Amino acid sequence: MRRIELSRKARNNFNGWLFILPLVVYFALFQLAPIILSFFYSMTDWNGYSESYTFLGLENYIEVFTNPILYPDFWPSIGTTFLYVLYTVPASLVLALVVAALLNSKIKGERFFKTCFYIPSVTAGVAVSAMWIYMLDPSYGLVGAINEAFGTDINLLHSSSTALPTLAFMSVWGGLGYNVLIVLSAMKNINPQLYEACEVDGGGAIRKFFHVTVPGVLPTLFFLLITSTIGGLQAFDQMYLMTDGAYGTTTVMLEIYSLYNDNSEVGMASAMSYILFLIIMVFVFIQYAVVPQSDSSGKRKKRRAYGDTLRLMVELQAEGNR
Repeated sequence: MRRIELSRKARNNFNGWLFILPLVVYFALFQLAPIILSFFYSMTDWNGYSESYTFLGLENYIEVFTNPILYPDFWPSIGTTFLYVLYTVPASLVLALVVAALLNSKIKGERFFKTCFYIPSVTAGVAVSAMWIYMLDPSYGLVGAINEAFGTDINLLHSSSTALPTLAFMSVWGGLGYNVLIVLSAMKNINPQLYEACEVDGGGAIRKFFHVTVPGVLPTLFFLLITSTIGGLQAFDQMYLMTDGAYGTTTVMLEIYSLYNDNSEVGMASAMSYILFLIIMVFVFIQYAVVPQSDSSGKRKKRRAYGDTLRLMVELQAEGNR
């Protein structure tokens, strides 16, 4: 009897591995193998097409940190990338929270608005960039019409003071729908009794938002904070398609691409990509250490802002989640 159970278990395991085999093969060939190869190439001087190369060890990494004359644009591109993240991440989270709260207030046409907000997220990046290029062109499109009507000379993509904020605004607009749907789904899962308890304690809409809604979606906001930061540090599409890195919009990814595609320095480009990976890991670890991920930890402090009834409801829900 035991042999039959073991054989059945082995057969089930075999069937399970058989089902995921295509995904395992895809991951091994197109993700794991490039990661390993790029790490190896980062320690060589390979140019991407020759059959020979020299193994340099950590020399490429040392060159990045000690030779700013040879690679003068790498560290400025990191500063540009950090500034882009500072523009996009807080704005994305705040707008997603506000819009999701509005959609969660049982307004008419919720499905219609969700669809409208989500359309940019499923539209190809090239098509979105082409639309914005047309709108922002100073001779025609929306900005061109404003220039003609008021006699101005607005050129947002050809100014060092406005190019990066404009690309950041476009990024926030494009990703808003995805963030809103994620936050809205988290709001739908908040226990309605918490809002009722807040009303019993005399709380209005603002108090319910800050003391029930926001704590209820904190884990979701933390998830979006991580993913938005990683996406911002890897920004490439808009800069490449709309400004080609001009006017202070060269990000780290664009600098790596330029080094690889224009200069054929595959080894150095690979080294820079791993430096970017380490920067992303540091950002993620800092966020995990600093940003509160939940409002229901075992050592949470009791806040007087909650009434007695509301505090009891929050604690009951926290215990239930455990």
